[in-house]
Amino acid sequence: MTSIKPITKKIINTPETCVDDNLRGVVAVYPQLQLHPKHRVITIRRQDDSKRVAILGGGGSGHEPFASGFIGSGMLDGAVAGGVFASPPTGHVLYGIAQLHKYNSGGVLVIIGNYTGDRLNFGKAIEKAKIAGIKVEGLIVGEDVASSKNKTGGRSMVGEVLFYKLCGAMALKGYDLETIRKTAVEANKNMATLGVCLSACSLPGQPPLFEISPDEMELGAGVHGEAGIAKVKMGTAKEIVKMLLAIIVGHLKLSRGDRVAVTVDNLGGTSFLEMNIISAETKDYLENHDITVERVYAGHLKTSLEMHGFQICLLLLNKEHGDLFLELLDAPTSAAAWTGGEISVRSDGGHVDDESLLKGDVRKAASGPSLSAKQQDLLRESLTSAAEVLIKSEALLNKLDSGCGDGDCGNTLKKFGHAILAYLKTASLEYVSNVLWDLSEIAETDMGGTSGGIYSLGLSAASQAFSIATSNSVPTWLSALESAIQAISKYGGAEPGDRTMLDTLHAVAETLKKCIEEELLAVLKKAAEAADHGAKATASMVARAGRASYVASGYTQQEDAGARAAALWLQAILCSIASKI
Repeated sequence: MTSIKPITKKIINTPETCVDDNLRGVVAVYPQLQLHPKHRVITIRRQDDSKRVAILGGGGSGHEPFASGFIGSGMLDGAVAGGVFASPPTGHVLYGIAQLHKYNSGGVLVIIGNYTGDRLNFGKAIEKAKIAGIKVEGLIVGEDVASSKNKTGGRSMVGEVLFYKLCGAMALKGYDLETIRKTAVEANKNMATLGVCLSACSLPGQPPLFEISPDEMELGAGVHGEAGIAKVKMGTAKEIVKMLLAIIVGHLKLSRGDRVAVTVDNLGGTSFLEMNIISAETKDYLENHDITVERVYAGHLKTSLEMHGFQICLLLLNKEHGDLFLELLDAPTSAAAWTGGEISVRSDGGHVDDESLLKGDVRKAASGPSLSAKQQDLLRESLTSAAEVLIKSEALLNKLDSGCGDGDCGNTLKKFGHAILAYLKTASLEYVSNVLWDLSEIAETDMGGTSGGIYSLGLSAASQAFSIATSNSVPTWLSALESAIQAISKYGGAEPGDRTMLDTLHAVAETLKKCIEEELLAVLKKAAEAADHGAKATASMVARAGRASYVASGYTQQEDAGARAAALWLQAILCSIASKI
């Protein structure tokens, strides 16, 4: 029995109205654009004749921000939308041409994606417009490598957006219709695109259009939900980029010394993190092959609804037209979705790791009371015990963190534990102030994240308290602990009672205040018990700070992971000291 695929969830009103609702949204966000709802055309608002060439784009919906997102000075003057993955009808295209011709007496250039429906409907509209006396020309563009052996040439992929930019910039500069068209034809000869997808998209109200195994991806997938030319095994970003670029570079017959403009197109559902990695790997691959990357444009340009994947498009900046292409790509535009700009311009400076501000020690080399050799050994043993218990408690802390956090508290503190053990192998422990400062730096660099920041703040504040102290007495340690609590509370926003590690630290501090005059062994024992009680108490608290405060109370029935972690290392230190008395 064939199983029925579930419909993919989408935040729309109805599948039938989603295209028109989308167009309403475009002009709601950008009121300088005008919607002609009956014909699904959007144009720039204009009152007089620009006396230049106008550029019209368009095609099926579902590729947003293509095409209406690229309407603006220096790119498109208008765009016509069809249904989802469907070419707009001839009448709508003709209406768009007529609207642009009203206010642009230089003529209209219609950019046509290389798909049968678009070729037919846009082509017929152009011929009708010519019969009506409108000065108009069409330009069919397509640069897809995967379909390049097709009789009509490669499909139109993200490169279509580059034609919007090139032609729009030329129109704004006053070039005539024929020159713009001829220049775009040359660009099409020097452009190639290839992509992959990890998951299929789905039409509104429909299940995914095809299936991909978890360990596979589709090479050469199209932007209309169609599968690719081959299924290939998943790989790292570097491996996938290498595979695509090897094909694209071979297709364009690029060689060392060539210059290119790169476009990395998000097919819809790819995260920014992934896109940045892909862009970096693309640049590295090309430069490692002595191909100069003049520009990199990345983002949502021509998508396929929520498809998880990307395309890489290369435009060869050849000797004949390369400088002009680059000038046109750099030309300003007010189009909202164009990702290029002044900061896209290539710099020969590369990246700089300037750590000059970090090399200078912001503290004195030695400050506060010093420890004897015996005291240093005791401190080393105590810190070793604390580090080891954090490493051993990884699973427990992750479990406590999984319901109300991101489940990595144990992982993070395990890193801290290993870093402390490495530090203790060679570190001088003569000055507690310096040791606490070093630990704060380790927390910042080796732990990372929120936990690293919290521990770093607390330890650096404790270090400052020790730097002005005159002895290593219990009152000094209490002062250091209170300074840590104050710093964490000041910058972290939490207070004792908010179900955080502060509840453990506060419980210990309050106990030390009460028994500070007692014998040291009794003080250590009571402080260790207070740490345990402070952590246990968080199980019944309402979370008012930290990630636990973002989730429903049903997920916070156990102890707070941070509070238990603090109890573990505090008890380890206190018990280690007590064992030597």
